[in-house]
Amino acid sequence: MRLPSENELAAHYGVSRMTVRRAIESLVTDGYLRSKRGSGTFVTESNRHFDVDLLRPWREQLLATGHVARSRLTEYSKDTVVANELLGLIEHDQAQRFVFGLHIQEVDGVAIAITESWLPATSRAILSQKPRSALATASGSIRISFASRRQAGLLNSPKDVPLLEVTTCSRLRETGELVELARTSWIAGRVRLKYGRTLTIGQIDMSELMSPELQREGLRPR
Repeated sequence: MRLPSENELAAHYGVSRMTVRRAIESLVTDGYLRSKRGSGTFVTESNRHFDVDLLRPWREQLLATGHVARSRLTEYSKDTVVANELLGLIEHDQAQRFVFGLHIQEVDGVAIAITESWLPATSRAILSQKPRSALATASGSIRISFASRRQAGLLNSPKDVPLLEVTTCSRLRETGELVELARTSWIAGRVRLKYGRTLTIGQIDMSELMSPELQREGLRPR
C-alpha cells in the first residue's frame, strides 16, 4: 500500500511536514515502510527484522526460511588498496594490491547491509589451486557506526542511521595466506546478529552470582 504524500499526511494529522518526514524515516529504518525514489513510500508486508547467525553464510539462512536474499554488486575495481582504518588487520599483507567489490545485501527487496570486500591480487591463484574443502580461519570484530550520506543512499535509509559494522579477515589455515578482508555494515534496526558456542558451566561469567560467599556477605538479589 502506498502512503499519501508528506504534505497530505501533515495536513491530515495537523503537524509539520518535518515531523512527518522524521516519522517516515524512522519507520523506513525499522522496516515498517520502504521508500522508492520517484514512486513514493509503501507499507511493507511485515516488520523487516532478520536474524543473522554470524557463524553461517547469511544468504543460506534466509533462503532456507523462505526469503528472497541476494547480493548485488554495485562497485568493482581490479587494482586498489585496503581502507586505511583496516590496514592493521592485514599485517604483513599491507603492501599487496587488491581486487575490491562493494555489494548491497537485500532480503525481499529491502536493503539490509553493505559489504566491502578486498581480495589479494594473488587470491584467484591461491583459490584455484586449493579444493573447496580447504580449511580457512576467520577472525573479526564488531563495532557501532553511523551511516554516511553515501551509505544512506546505497541503503535507502536516513543519514546517521545506526550500523552494526562487522569486519572479518579470512586466511588459509594451512599457510596463513590472506584470502579476503571484508567489512559488512548492517542496518541495526533491520537485523539481529546471533552466534553460538560451546562452553562449560565454569565458563559462564554470571555463575558467580550463585556463589554462597555472596550470601554470607549480605548481598541479596534485588
